[in-house]
Amino acid sequence: MNSMRGDMAQDVARIAALPADKAVLRNLLITQRYHDLSGALATTIGGPNVNWSTFATWASKTAGQSIRNEEVPPFVVDVVNDAGDDVMHRFGKIEAAIHALVPTTGFHASFLLAPIRETLATVSTSIADGNLKVFAELAPQFVRFVQSFAGDGAPTDEKLTDWLAPLSDQPTTPTGPGQRWLRQAFTAYVAAIRATAAVDKARLVLLGNCLIGLHEQTRLQPQIEEAMDAPIDDIVRQHLEASLRTGAGAEPGLFASLRAAIDRPLEGLTDVVRDVWERVATRYLMNLALPGGASLPLGRNIPKEAAARAFLPAPLQNITDPDDLVALLRKYDRARGASDIGSASVDWRVLDDRMNFIVNLFRSRQQDGVLLGQPFNDAQRAAFEAGQVPGPGLGAL
Repeated sequence: MNSMRGDMAQDVARIAALPADKAVLRNLLITQRYHDLSGALATTIGGPNVNWSTFATWASKTAGQSIRNEEVPPFVVDVVNDAGDDVMHRFGKIEAAIHALVPTTGFHASFLLAPIRETLATVSTSIADGNLKVFAELAPQFVRFVQSFAGDGAPTDEKLTDWLAPLSDQPTTPTGPGQRWLRQAFTAYVAAIRATAAVDKARLVLLGNCLIGLHEQTRLQPQIEEAMDAPIDDIVRQHLEASLRTGAGAEPGLFASLRAAIDRPLEGLTDVVRDVWERVATRYLMNLALPGGASLPLGRNIPKEAAARAFLPAPLQNITDPDDLVALLRKYDRARGASDIGSASVDWRVLDDRMNFIVNLFRSRQQDGVLLGQPFNDAQRAAFEAGQVPGPGLGAL
């Protein structure tokens, strides 16, 4: 972990303490530290399996695409333009209703960009909050784990018990401090260190990865709901009403008349805008960044790593033990390990649906060494390690 500076625990604490106005820089450092910890964990546990921090590297890089959204992405403009005729038709009805009361200069589909820009800013804040929340909770545990077990070929039960002592045995909840799944996850990682058979090691790592994923996704539920359920309807109404107030000037009665006149056609407009936002959100929120600039749509089945290979690596096919892993897969894996069919997410707001995708992602790509690659190039790393945000090219959507 040569990019770690000084004491690892202090480094993680320093990054987590960066303020909200440093969210872009903070995300870059979080992404890099996940990569650093991923390599350290892989060495500690033993290969060829990747770990939760490996996947977190690319999830954090994906989050950065949203957090860095300083301008409306080009694809948003494209979606708005695609909806132009329908939007203009709805705006035309509103314009006619207003024109019956007061002259108006009319509207244009580009009006949509203002509320969508505002909504994306709200979403970006939610994603940045979630990115920080998970890192602040989990990175210190990974640091402790590496410091305690690196080079320890057969950790004792006593050492594991001591290591687990600071973790709460209460159930994990979206708002509570429970860490039961983390205790179980790191117990599985220690068992993986001890394991001598490759198949046993792979399954224990998968169990640890999935349990950490379950903890993480449970903790993120409020931020995910906030991002997915952005109040686009309310924001559109606020922007339109602000325009009406300007048009009405100092006549409060006229504003009330204008507001009443557009009430019914506004319902049709917000239906269109909601459809536009759902298309934007699908593109904006439902893709996972991968090495080499690739991305994985969360709403589609996970493809095979390579056409010539099976969907699952050999050690993770036909899983019959350990019992905890069998139970977890039975609960969350709709693909049932048979193929990629059923691995997609249908509604990312729902924990069980997210976990279906995540379990299949973890299981199918656990021995994909490409994921251990660097998320940024040397020049980019040098810049943000020095406290500067690099220029374009960090992985735009």
